[in-house]
Amino acid sequence: MKKILAISTLMLFSSLSVAEHFVTVGNYRFQNGTSTLRTEFVDSKESAYQKGHSIMSTITNQEAYDLSRTLRVPPSRLDVRSVKIDTSYVTVRELSRVPGEIEYQGLVVVSYHYRIHKSDN
Repeated sequence: MKKILAISTLMLFSSLSVAEHFVTVGNYRFQNGTSTLRTEFVDSKESAYQKGHSIMSTITNQEAYDLSRTLRVPPSRLDVRSVKIDTSYVTVRELSRVPGEIEYQGLVVVSYHYRIHKSDN
């Protein structure tokens, strides 16, 4: 009796999962993207990292709609509630415009995913 109940429960959840999957795939196409956000140039590498981490912290706490605008996700048929960050990290770029002077710029690299409404075409 317990086996039958367990199998029935498993089949019920499996069919619900499959139904959800088909509805989602039927209406949406999933996309991945990468954006790089830049800080202003500063005099030290540490400061560039700090400013980059500040940006990363800000975008991590943003709602999906705001995140879509910050990351400049292409708006065509975008489901603005679906934008989610997968990974992000900070790196620093060095630049010298004048001999002997080095400037640093924080770069926040963000990988994300989102879904778009499939077109009828």
